Amino acid sequence: MVRRVLFILSFCWMTATAGLAQYGFAESIVAFSDSLSPAMLSDTSLHTIRNILVEGNKKTRNEIVAREIAVQSGIKYMLKDLRTKLRQTKEQLMNTSLFVDVVIEVIPIDETTIDVKIDLKERWYLFPIPYFKVVDRNWNVWINDYKASIDRTNLGLKLEHNNISGRNDKLNLWLIFGYTQQLEFKYTLPYADKKLQKGYVVGFQYGRNRELNYATERNRQMFLVMPEFGRQYVKAEAALSYRKGSKLRMYAKSTYGFEKIDSAFYRMNPNYLSGKTQASYLDLSLIYQYYNVDYIPYPLRGWYVDLFATQRLSDAIPMTQVGGKALATWRFLPKTYVNFQLSFAATVPSANQSYYNTKLIGYGSLYMQGLEYNVVDGTFGFVARTTFRNELFKLTFKGPDSWKTYSRIPFRFFLKTYGNIGYGYLQNPGTNYMNNTFLHTAGFGLDIATIYDLVFKLEYSWNQYGQNGFFIHTAADF
Repeated sequence: MVRRVLFILSFCWMTATAGLAQYGFAESIVAFSDSLSPAMLSDTSLHTIRNILVEGNKKTRNEIVAREIAVQSGIKYMLKDLRTKLRQTKEQLMNTSLFVDVVIEVIPIDETTIDVKIDLKERWYLFPIPYFKVVDRNWNVWINDYKASIDRTNLGLKLEHNNISGRNDKLNLWLIFGYTQQLEFKYTLPYADKKLQKGYVVGFQYGRNRELNYATERNRQMFLVMPEFGRQYVKAEAALSYRKGSKLRMYAKSTYGFEKIDSAFYRMNPNYLSGKTQASYLDLSLIYQYYNVDYIPYPLRGWYVDLFATQRLSDAIPMTQVGGKALATWRFLPKTYVNFQLSFAATVPSANQSYYNTKLIGYGSLYMQGLEYNVVDGTFGFVARTTFRNELFKLTFKGPDSWKTYSRIPFRFFLKTYGNIGYGYLQNPGTNYMNNTFLHTAGFGLDIATIYDLVFKLEYSWNQYGQNGFFIHTAADF
């Protein structure tokens, strides 16, 4: 009863405070400070920016930085308006994922003239590192269901360069062995033209593994292990991108895929690939994104939408799918923030769809807190979540000055409570009792946010079936 009351209160708070969603000034996870005093902010006279001085971008090109700056030299601003613009500048620069920190300073020259100084601290961009990843959906499944077996991990080498030419372009080279043997190459260049609006993505992936999630029973994944590699797959992708300003992003993407499974997997579930042991497909996708938030990895203020539509052309596993996610977040009490999220997907035809095309809730980043051990397959589903966060405290780790960029590493700690509702429709659910019914979960936890977009989530959650537990997440909510 107590759990249900907490869950209901969480969603009632969301409804009662929905009218407060004014995305005005509120301290974001990207802490902002400037040199404008309260007396200066009350000054209603106009001040002209003489120069915008940018320092610290040793690798990043000047035009990439200038693209995110929301003020211009030679333009007159009231100081209170200038402060809003400079906050926006810092948030946009941080959302490029190119910098550890951005410090902005206003330098008075005379009574009506100022300079703006922007000091950038670049990230490490090159990461040639060993690769280790658990193949299960989360750490709890790996530890509790498989006793942290090293056989259920991927090992290898991972080379990432996140700013290879100084234009925020990314190169990924992966050589993975272990549970999955995988070779992957991907290159992303978001700004290929002079206007810094058009770009492209190309990638290739080959892999094979001995184990396959061939079906779902009682909303738990079923696996079969073979002594030899029983699954092979190939993916090749190409996309064109368009970015207008700092918030709008659009993609037109095509992906060729090929899947082949052993007859042993086929016998366990002939519907895995609609009665076939191999299938090829071509996905044609359109993606629309609009990010109007202070900090994309952990937003406290603003909103965003991310929508997609995919047409899969295939003799064996055709489908049409639309989906997306949306978020709105704002401050409604000092150091207290409310966050509402919605994610959904719909696939047609809904009848007689292959198992390969029905992965829904519990896969990837679309999950319900409190159902970490379960999956809900389907052709239509949604997850809605309300979260209340209160900042407990923040601290800064101070290292030696010789560390330069990393001499100060900030951490912020947030206590939170949350409630989730969800639904997944499947035409023939069989033993999957969580399908075709409304699901609800709730819980509380601690978030720890730091540099490099890292957010650690320590959560205790429960669901309507009496299951509860402590869970660890390191990715974004959706």
